[in-house]
Amino acid sequence: MFKHKKEIFKFSGRSHSLKGIISVIIGSLSLISLLILSIISSLSKGNGGLIIGFIGMLLFVISITGFILGIKACREKEIYYTAPVTGMVINGFLSIFFFVLYMVGVII
Repeated sequence: MFKHKKEIFKFSGRSHSLKGIISVIIGSLSLISLLILSIISSLSKGNGGLIIGFIGMLLFVISITGFILGIKACREKEIYYTAPVTGMVINGFLSIFFFVLYMVGVII
């Protein structure tokens, strides 16, 4: 009828995915770098030069890499899916944002 506390908890052989954790770290570093680049660009009144643009493109490639790592981590078995899904969401939004920013720069 009533279960004891020991019977409620079930432990499984799950572990945290290293690829998922790396994906979250890549996404966090890309987001922080984007904020820093935005501040630098605004302080230079939009005349950041080629170096800031190159770093932005590099961050775009890095965020795509983090998204791919998140997908590969989700395909693993017996893992916790919190880190891979979080990494995929952060890197996915950043990839879309960098792509739109790049397209606006090409059009203007």
